[in-house]
Amino acid sequence: MAIQNTLEQNIANMILYEDSFVKTAFFTNQIPNWEIPIFYFDFDLQYTGFVKAGITPLPKNLNMFYPENGSLHKDLKHVIEKISKTKSLVIIDSLNGFFNFLEGNQDLGRLINSFLMLLVSSAKHTESTVIVGILSKRNDEDRWILRNTGRHVLENEHFTKIQLTGSVSDTLAKVLNHDNTD
Repeated sequence: MAIQNTLEQNIANMILYEDSFVKTAFFTNQIPNWEIPIFYFDFDLQYTGFVKAGITPLPKNLNMFYPENGSLHKDLKHVIEKISKTKSLVIIDSLNGFFNFLEGNQDLGRLINSFLMLLVSSAKHTESTVIVGILSKRNDEDRWILRNTGRHVLENEHFTKIQLTGSVSDTLAKVLNHDNTD
């Protein structure tokens, strides 16, 4: 419950992880604790796969969105409208998948940052929570980068960074300081 309190206290949160199964286990364990509406954008389709296979139950308050439906802009608009009126949880899983999904768009980094900032701005009105999962690692300069592309992770003091380590059965979530230390 302590990690949920940390997430709820911050509008914008980054979940940094090196193992996508650990991230999915983390979300699977956390989601049932939330009683507010949950909007889950599944860009890597791992969580969706577990739900469709019946491995992970689908809570009644969870609305899933994934790129296969081809309505990203419409879905984002819908979620922004909802979270600006009702306290909610928004999960972007994962930033890497989001980049892959929109690959080929001009100024891709700016476009995604704009989407995220729009979500965070709308979330402020209702004290909603936005969580962005990021498959990442630290580079030689001790900065977080996206694991598959090497792009730098958005450095923003308004985002709380939580690093997941461990295994699927024993996941440790630790809050990082803004300088990436424990």
